[in-house]
Amino acid sequence: MGRHTIIAAGVLSAGLVVAQGAAAAAVQLAPHRAIYELSARPGNGFGSSGSVRGLLTYEISDGCDGWSVNQKAGIDLSPAEGDAIRFEWSQATWEAKDATSYRYVVKEGQAGGEGSQKRGELRYDKPGGEGTLTTELPGRSESRIGAALLPVQHTRHLIEHAAAGDAVFFASIFDATVDQEPVEISASFGPASDNWPTRGGKFAPLEKVTSRHVDFAFFVADLPDGTPDFEQSIQLYDNGVIGEVNFEFAGLKVEGTLRKLEMLEPQGCE
Repeated sequence: MGRHTIIAAGVLSAGLVVAQGAAAAAVQLAPHRAIYELSARPGNGFGSSGSVRGLLTYEISDGCDGWSVNQKAGIDLSPAEGDAIRFEWSQATWEAKDATSYRYVVKEGQAGGEGSQKRGELRYDKPGGEGTLTTELPGRSESRIGAALLPVQHTRHLIEHAAAGDAVFFASIFDATVDQEPVEISASFGPASDNWPTRGGKFAPLEKVTSRHVDFAFFVADLPDGTPDFEQSIQLYDNGVIGEVNFEFAGLKVEGTLRKLEMLEPQGCE
C-alpha cells in the first residue's frame, strides 16, 4: 500500500541495497487481506453536505519464491452541488523475494470511462544492480532502470530501520504506480507502541504487535524548492499490516480505517 518521497532523498547505491538485504530478511511479514473504509478527514473544506466514501482492499500472499500483492479501491466523491463521481483503481503485482524480478498490472480511471492501464516487468541483472524494464501497456518499450527497492522489499526495510531506532529512512523505489521510473521517498518514524488503538477497533492478530506511525513524502518531479509532490501517512505494524492510512485524493484529505483483517496461510513450496 500500499505503498509509498521527501526532502533531499538520495538514490540508494548498489552497495547499500545489498548491505540492507540481509538485515531485512529477519523481518517476518504476515500474509493477510485487509479492507479499509475510505472517508473524508475532518476539516476537509468539502462542504457541509459533500461526502467522500469508498473501500480499499489490500491482499498480500506468500508464494514461496515471491510475494503477490493485490490492491483494489473505489471512491465516490459527492459534492454539495453537482453529480457524484466515482474513481476506481487496482494494482496486481508479483515480486521475487530475491528482488530480481517485479511484474505489475495497474488500472485506474473514472467509472464509465475508458481509464488507463500499465503492464510490464522489471528484471534486475542482480540484487542492487541495474535492470531492464519491459512494458506492454500503455505501449511496448524497453529501458534501463537504476538500482531501487521494490515495494515489499521497501516495507521490510521500513520495519527494520524503525526497529533499529532510525528516525528517517530514505529510499528510491520502483512500483510503476506514479511513474515508470524509480521514485524517491522519505519515511519518518514515530515512537513504537505495543497497544495502538486502531480507529476500527481491536483486531486479535494485532494485539501486542509493535507498530509505529510513518509519514511519507514522495518526490517525483524534483521541484526546485525541495517540496514533495505528495504525502501519505500510515500506522505500520512489525508484521507488515497497516492499521490505518491517510492520503490526499483529488485535493481532498482521505483517511482509511481498517474494518476487516483476515490472516492468510503461506502457500507451500513444492
